[in-house]
Amino acid sequence: MAMKQKIYVRPRFRKLEPSEYMDFYNSLRDARKVNRHGLFVLLRDPEVYKDGQNFLLGHGVAGFAIKEGEMISVHKNNVKAEQSGVRHILPKMVRCAFKYGAYRGDCYGEFLADYYSQNGFVAVAYVPFDYVPDNPVNWDYKQFGKPNDYVMMRGVRNVAELDRLSANGGITTFAEMQPYIKRFTNYEEALEYRDRLYEDTKRYGYKSRIDIIKSKKDSK
Repeated sequence: MAMKQKIYVRPRFRKLEPSEYMDFYNSLRDARKVNRHGLFVLLRDPEVYKDGQNFLLGHGVAGFAIKEGEMISVHKNNVKAEQSGVRHILPKMVRCAFKYGAYRGDCYGEFLADYYSQNGFVAVAYVPFDYVPDNPVNWDYKQFGKPNDYVMMRGVRNVAELDRLSANGGITTFAEMQPYIKRFTNYEEALEYRDRLYEDTKRYGYKSRIDIIKSKKDSK
């Protein structure tokens, strides 16, 4: 039996036209089915993507959307990625999202929060799983337990600063920031805290933002 030939895709994301929003929705839906952590990404109503900024790599290899400054629906189709020779695509997705104005997001679990932290986001708050209002109804508790939802903001001013910090080992690790991540049992309050913190720090560079976040540990 002949092996299926790999088709290599240049890792460049295309911004979809507004009329192509269902292409994005279908890409996310299909990716969730073949990714072990597919449930970690919320499948939203298609109308959400209708007036957002939607991006795809190839024909549904990977993608993400930006809605009101929030990076959402980040996904990779593992089958298509393997066929296309695409690996470690999150750094490129985050950099593209930053260029198009993304400055906030959230994710389940420490492993994802750590990965995002390596790429310019900073987790500033978390909400225990049981207090998150839109957890998937078919969540696999046996396999995934109850991970925290980490609420994040962009820590860098721009991609140029991110690249410089990454090259010089200047990114603060998630483990170092973890003691300063505030716990909330009200999801909306966690988002409001993140958004206020971003507004208060957006004129500063990465290091100053980190210092300010750390100073907020015991604030109300």
